[in-house]
Amino acid sequence: MTQPYVNHSDAQADCLNNLTLEELLDSPGLAATVCSIFERDFKEPHANWSQTSKATIDRWYETFGQVYNWDRSINKRVRVEFEAKLKSRMSDQVSRWKGNWKEKGDEAKPKWIDPDVWKGLVQFWQDPKLEKKSTNSKNARYHDPEGKGIYKHCSGQTSYKARVRKRCEKTGETTPDFLELLDETHRKADGTFIDGKSEEIYKQVTSRIEEEESHMCSLDNPESTGSGGLFVHAKNKIFTEVAPRKKERIYGVGSLQFEASSAHSGPTLPSDDPVILSQKLAAAEACIQSQVERINSFDILFDYLADKDPALAAILRRGSSTQTGQANANAPPVATAPEQQVANEETAVAALANLAIGSSPPSTVF
Repeated sequence: MTQPYVNHSDAQADCLNNLTLEELLDSPGLAATVCSIFERDFKEPHANWSQTSKATIDRWYETFGQVYNWDRSINKRVRVEFEAKLKSRMSDQVSRWKGNWKEKGDEAKPKWIDPDVWKGLVQFWQDPKLEKKSTNSKNARYHDPEGKGIYKHCSGQTSYKARVRKRCEKTGETTPDFLELLDETHRKADGTFIDGKSEEIYKQVTSRIEEEESHMCSLDNPESTGSGGLFVHAKNKIFTEVAPRKKERIYGVGSLQFEASSAHSGPTLPSDDPVILSQKLAAAEACIQSQVERINSFDILFDYLADKDPALAAILRRGSSTQTGQANANAPPVATAPEQQVANEETAVAALANLAIGSSPPSTVF
């Protein structure tokens, strides 16, 4: 029996149609696809990204667009992500070619590379000036002036953005937590940090956050959550203040430079979060209820004084009416001698003080 023909490429294309940016970046084999695109179309001896012409990058991007199909509204963002991944993969691959060439010579040439292209790469690698620059760059990467180990991470080939995106999908968070990202990408399975610098930054940031949380009031501090902890934006701001910078790049945040810049400049706090709003509303209602109870206690005080000392109660009520602007303008003023008024006010203060400590107010002697 003849089996029906199935066009697997068409089936794959249907699965890759109208992808969102997140779906595109999470597509299995995306990095391998980008790598194969430039390897199969490596027609010029560009040994690094700066030597790669815009026309070549455009050509590779067009090939990428034939494999994946995404919404037009994210074209620019896809182009940025494509170039970032292409730059990283091409740099790694050319570096491997160079390393193999140093060990094996021309025998290290991949079979699919044009001999003239390979010759151009070798000429570039043999340039004394460029070799010196490469050596200096390597020494700079392995330079350890503080004696805490060279900067490393254990994220593997998974980008920081991909890690954050997957975490946000699981937790529902919208903002990456830089401290948690540092812990995830710089701590080994046994619980120790991959280098001394990472551990130092983690401890300093954690200490700063704990200090801020211990001194703030959750109702008055705009950078605190309803549960009393700092917003992620506030934590990230502390991280950007503690973590070292090199060429405007912040240690530990990888490709999340834009988010780091936003945190450092003080972003708008997520006040529209329904969970946070409900927490703040509950706290505000509790505060209002407490104030109502205090006001009612003063009414009880006035009633008590009116029974025990009408003159003193009149003074307190008259002062309250003056503050609220609700005094009766037609009511005749009560004439009180200055000395007697001072005495009455002192008695009022004493009565309030005694009430606060639970004792009865003293009798007023006129």
